[in-house]
Amino acid sequence: MRYKVGDKVKIKTWKEMQKKYGLNGDVIECGFVIGMEKQLNEKFPDRILEIETVNKCNYSMKNFKYYVWNDKMIKCLAKGYKEPEQITSRFDILDFRE
Repeated sequence: MRYKVGDKVKIKTWKEMQKKYGLNGDVIECGFVIGMEKQLNEKFPDRILEIETVNKCNYSMKNFKYYVWNDKMIKCLAKGYKEPEQITSRFDILDFRE
């Protein structure tokens, strides 16, 4: 296993994995399924996930339940990635006070 708990990693695209590992129905041969791709696109469009647990041959990701991941699905370590700041109200954007 190349990564450790707490690492933020970038997940390869469906097309990248399909090209490298091949497709068998709705499953890429490295174990990536269409449901993983759909959830990534909905919840994590930047494709950055944080590793929550490391097992013998796979990872579990924080805030992404029911799937396991392996090194073949991970493109790289997301160095320097910072989560976007959450805006709590529209007035946070328009605050002109000095």
